[in-house]
Amino acid sequence: MKGVLILALIAAALALVSLLRLGVQVRWNSDQLTLRAWVGPVRLTLLPRTGRRRRKQPPRQTPSAPPKGRGDMLEQLRRMLPLVAEAAGHLRRKVRLDRIELDVTAAAPDPASAALAFGGINAAVGMIWPMVEQNFNVKDRNIRTRVDFEADKPTASLNAEATLTVGQALALAVWLAPRLPQAMGKERGRSRTDTAQKEAV
Repeated sequence: MKGVLILALIAAALALVSLLRLGVQVRWNSDQLTLRAWVGPVRLTLLPRTGRRRRKQPPRQTPSAPPKGRGDMLEQLRRMLPLVAEAAGHLRRKVRLDRIELDVTAAAPDPASAALAFGGINAAVGMIWPMVEQNFNVKDRNIRTRVDFEADKPTASLNAEATLTVGQALALAVWLAPRLPQAMGKERGRSRTDTAQKEAV
């Protein structure tokens, strides 16, 4: 009898924990990426890291591959978004986007290129946003795109907050675990093929 009672208490505790709400906030602009997360009242800053700084090592003389920039990271996120959206869709739009603010300004050294970039940005938003609304419960949104013919470089900023329960997070992790490595492997293979083709040309 005691064993059954203990199991019932453990099951009740797990059920309560699974209902605990998690939150994630992403802020990005051309200079910095900030990532925060919270579980109930506990808040953590994941990026930028504020730990002990390491001493700078002298640069090596041997040639090495150039480090990946923020553009590469955003490109990877853009490629992974359909998979994440599909995973959220399996939860029947229970993952909540409490806020999403996106501000993108297209710019280029010449007006024609700036206009083309502006059209490409609007086309990308038009393709991605319906997928977001279909798979997430969007509460507050503010998406703005514009073009600046006097600037030389484009600018962008993002502020997004999403919340879900611990149980939903576990369901997402279980669904994504076998699929995310496969998708990343396919993207790496595709990038290697593109690189080989460019070198051949």
